[in-house]
Amino acid sequence: MYYVVAISNYSENKMFVYSSAENITLGERVVVSFRNKKTLAYVIQKFESIEKIWKSNIKELIDFEKIGLNSSKVPKIIERCDYISFIDSVRLNAFIDCALSLGYPIGRLFDLSFPPSFDKYFTLFVESANPLFNLPKMKYEEFRKMSKAKEYIENGLVRIFRDFETKKPRPRGKEEFVKLLASPEELAKLRLTSKQSVVVNYLLLKGVSTVDEILSDLEGEGIDKSVLVQLKNKGVVEITELPITNETTEQLNSKRKLTDEQHKAVENILEELNDRKTHLKHLLFGPTGSGKTEVYLDVIKHALNFGNVIYLVPEISLTEQTIARLRKHFPDIPIAVYHSYQTDAKRVEIWSKAVKGEINILVGPRSALFVPLKNLKLVVVDEEQDEGYYNNSEPYYDVRKILHHFPVTIIFGSATPHLETYKLAKDGLYKFHVLTKRFNVELPEVEIIDMRKEKKVTPSISKTLHEEITNVLNKGMSALIFTRRKGFSRVQCAVCGHTVKCDNCDVSMTYHSDSEKLKCHLCGLEKGVPNMCPVCGSQLFTDKGTGTEKIERELRELFPGKNIGRIDAEIIDTPEKLKKVLEALREGKLEIVTGTKMITKGLDIYRIGLVGIVDVDALISYPDINAPLRTFQLLVQVIGRAGRKEKGKAIIQTYDPNNPVIVYASAQDVIGYYERELSLRRELNYPPFADIVHVMYSNQSEEIARETIDAVYNEILNAEELYIEILGPSEHPVFKVANKYRYQFFVKTTNVSKVVNLISEIKTKYPGDWVVQVTPPEI
Repeated sequence: MYYVVAISNYSENKMFVYSSAENITLGERVVVSFRNKKTLAYVIQKFESIEKIWKSNIKELIDFEKIGLNSSKVPKIIERCDYISFIDSVRLNAFIDCALSLGYPIGRLFDLSFPPSFDKYFTLFVESANPLFNLPKMKYEEFRKMSKAKEYIENGLVRIFRDFETKKPRPRGKEEFVKLLASPEELAKLRLTSKQSVVVNYLLLKGVSTVDEILSDLEGEGIDKSVLVQLKNKGVVEITELPITNETTEQLNSKRKLTDEQHKAVENILEELNDRKTHLKHLLFGPTGSGKTEVYLDVIKHALNFGNVIYLVPEISLTEQTIARLRKHFPDIPIAVYHSYQTDAKRVEIWSKAVKGEINILVGPRSALFVPLKNLKLVVVDEEQDEGYYNNSEPYYDVRKILHHFPVTIIFGSATPHLETYKLAKDGLYKFHVLTKRFNVELPEVEIIDMRKEKKVTPSISKTLHEEITNVLNKGMSALIFTRRKGFSRVQCAVCGHTVKCDNCDVSMTYHSDSEKLKCHLCGLEKGVPNMCPVCGSQLFTDKGTGTEKIERELRELFPGKNIGRIDAEIIDTPEKLKKVLEALREGKLEIVTGTKMITKGLDIYRIGLVGIVDVDALISYPDINAPLRTFQLLVQVIGRAGRKEKGKAIIQTYDPNNPVIVYASAQDVIGYYERELSLRRELNYPPFADIVHVMYSNQSEEIARETIDAVYNEILNAEELYIEILGPSEHPVFKVANKYRYQFFVKTTNVSKVVNLISEIKTKYPGDWVVQVTPPEI
């Protein structure tokens, strides 16, 4: 038998042919000899003859150079790794389609389906495959020492498989649920121990939880069941044993009644979901606060009758609040989170449960999609426009494009959809569901402040914004102030205007007041502020632009005594830290919060009455074809954070008040802006009307970098039938990073796979640091 395999950790989009007398399952991991080294590989397809491979749909990706059609030249598979396939047909076929249509390196897609250190935690076992043959389950290493081991295998008396040893799940007859009874006011009067406080804070965030969940999640805090019993005796919590049924949720949690629009969306999605023959993609579009989450939850409830669900969020920081919401609605359903902040052992454990079907809902960022969750029926992609769904390091991939090939029901949800998703829905390739209204509350009032005319009370904050913050604080609500960058600001000579740049990179450094140092956010270099300007010798420096730290300092000066916090990637680097800040905001302990785009994602907090947006012009004018669209989406999202309970207000400070991005965003006219953007992009053959392949080369020698990019560019230029237009070559906007010079060009094409494969072939002649991306977020 001949097997087509994808090589693990291989950056090229190629497959190779090997042979074996064994019957190997598709998706199995095997060991092969590749370039004279033992290498892990994945079985993609199998054929009875090489001629059939040559006629197959994947022939263009197979390297036939060495073997031709000569079977004697086909190398043999060295050994099998798992004796079973952990990769289901959903992912297997989707990865093949992505390799064929997008040029994604298929071996690396398969690598993503296995957690780090997989083999460290999994063990090869043997057990009886015949009821008449009595052999207890044992490790393969012990079995192979038996004198008749080979005979047992050849006669099919035993089964070899990999497994992960986990704690046996509790029998699912009845389960104990813990519900918080005391109000926040009552809790403030109680004297709780530190461990009791940990449990109370957990329940405030998560809502109703099972005893097992609490003890598992808080294992590192030293919490045991005695702490729960103490809280029960104090009247703080209620512990109830209930049978595990689909009605448990409704007994413990109140549920909002769906609006007519929500009900219609649910019914239309369920009509297809119940059919089980069609696997449509759906765009759920509606303003922030319109109740998209309620639609997700209702569809998930029905989907669980047929199979399991993956719920994707754009960032790890959003997993906590998402799983809390899901556990409130489905306390009787096994739900798990999977992301890179977890230990390797934890990820392997969750992965193992998912493969065995012991998890019904899996929550996580883009990496969770690759977990081979058994019997997958539905995938929800929340905030689907977010750039977090694009993997900006090798292997480069877009979750939305991969899901296009998944034969399951997909719901893409957003107030500002990805432009390609919007076009697919508009063209009828995805089903379009629209929620037009917020749930029982109006959209925020938006006021545009012309900073050319407006008086400032600080370098960054206008008089109007200052007054509106004061008003909202007087009402007992909170204000959210958005700025485009983390840190403080760039440092500039007050005399000649020289900006302090990184020694290794061609970018300005950012000042951080907490460390009193300048930091490069590309290579991580840190250094102190210079004593004098290296250009003119002046000792006078000033900070320019805005940053979260600078805004925070100005707010503290304007509002002394107020509780002010900051949300940016510099200080919020774990889900736990974000959880603490959001809890403080919900409880009114934080009155003003400043932050970067992190604050635009999934903040569903009723206390926010005002949103202020400063320094937006620099985002719009950033040298990137997607910058205006990205800024529009960001503005609409951050404006939507205001007034989730009652009508709120948003202030946009700008020096260009007539810019279409500002005008359409302030009107919350998403469709109007998207139609304008599509019209412009159609004329220019920009995505989504064509793909753009970004090719970049970097080298410590500027001369070599330029010569190499020119050589590859000229070779591709000759393949005129493959592209619409080539832009460049040119210097990258950030020309130097980590002491390497960067040159690039862009290929507009509607035949992306062939372009990527051609580039892959050409660049093998020119070794070095290459980046090849298909329609990345920044172009």
